[in-house]
Amino acid sequence: MTDMESMRRKLKERRETLISRTDRIQRDLRKLPDSDSQERVTELENDEVLERLDDVERGELARVNHVLERLEAGKYETCERCGEAIDPRRREAVLDTSYCINCA
Repeated sequence: MTDMESMRRKLKERRETLISRTDRIQRDLRKLPDSDSQERVTELENDEVLERLDDVERGELARVNHVLERLEAGKYETCERCGEAIDPRRREAVLDTSYCINCA
């Protein structure tokens, strides 16, 4: 398996994980509230945490999708900002990067 095939597989696996997580978060957020007012306060606090997690997960999902598009276009190995090569160790460490270490 080539380096690009391996990265494509890892990115697609990460995308599936993120989609699964955001789906679970959305299901939890759609649950009917508890009628107990004290329990409802806790649920509202939990919902705030879930909404923030959802934002973070969706942001990562957008970056993963963007990098997959760059990979398909043959641009995954170059920095989106300066056009220089992205160190393979950086791509391995930060799958959803589009930038070299200097531009990050």
